[in-house]
Amino acid sequence: MKPLPLVFLAALAGVSPVRSQDVEVSRDRTFIPDTLQAPVFIPPAPVVPKRLPKIRIDAATTVPSESGKTLTLHRGAASTLPTLPPPSPPETAKPPRELTPEENASIAYERRHNLNLGATIYDHKVSQVQWTDQASGIIYQAVCGFDIGLLAGIGSFVRDGETYSVFLMHSDFDTTGIRRSFREYLPDIPEIAPGQILITQGDPKNPAATAALEIIRDLITAEKNRLLAYQSARLQQQRESAAWQKAHPPVPRDETFLLRPHRGSRYLANTKPEKAEGAR
Repeated sequence: MKPLPLVFLAALAGVSPVRSQDVEVSRDRTFIPDTLQAPVFIPPAPVVPKRLPKIRIDAATTVPSESGKTLTLHRGAASTLPTLPPPSPPETAKPPRELTPEENASIAYERRHNLNLGATIYDHKVSQVQWTDQASGIIYQAVCGFDIGLLAGIGSFVRDGETYSVFLMHSDFDTTGIRRSFREYLPDIPEIAPGQILITQGDPKNPAATAALEIIRDLITAEKNRLLAYQSARLQQQRESAAWQKAHPPVPRDETFLLRPHRGSRYLANTKPEKAEGAR
């Protein structure tokens, strides 16, 4: 099997999950406690024109931009903000200490309950999934006979009374279109039964690293109707947003930025500078 087209390293490993005692949950099934209401698209408010403060301008320069508009930089009167305090001295490095059993248990809990996944999904039926086992640092890959993209945007779910956080980055591919236009780029996808999980990289006998996919499969099975409706609503919101952006493309405009000297600036040597030639 070729490498995943989407390479994703878990970047949010330090996010703390919601503890199970924070919410009342049933302990007999896997489910999503959130209402799963996709946001309604609301067009953004019009851009407010920039208003620069009326202060003395000691120098200015203007350059053209690629859009045909101009970029202007003003050097104005010195800042009146209080002088910044000197930085604090660096803290003395402390020797590492041995973690307590409670701290080790908390770390293990977070590693099990923070699911950070990357995936490529084919025809909403087969998912190539990649993740990193936080305990060993080993990268795992698997082929799954279900659409893991149904979890996009849900944030968290509950299993056996414990709450998991899920962060997913994924891409969807229509293999029919790929075969028609880019046949040579179609990856080798193993034959897999619906609901089956096949570990293709990493230790398949390490349940601490692989059990999350079984939990996710159970979640999708239990909540599939809700997830389908939620993803349909999210897609509609995205389409409305894209249509609005296409109908209202950004309009290039002239930009002006005001820079005010502060502590350490060479422009403070003369407390009453005269306007430079060409300055406004």
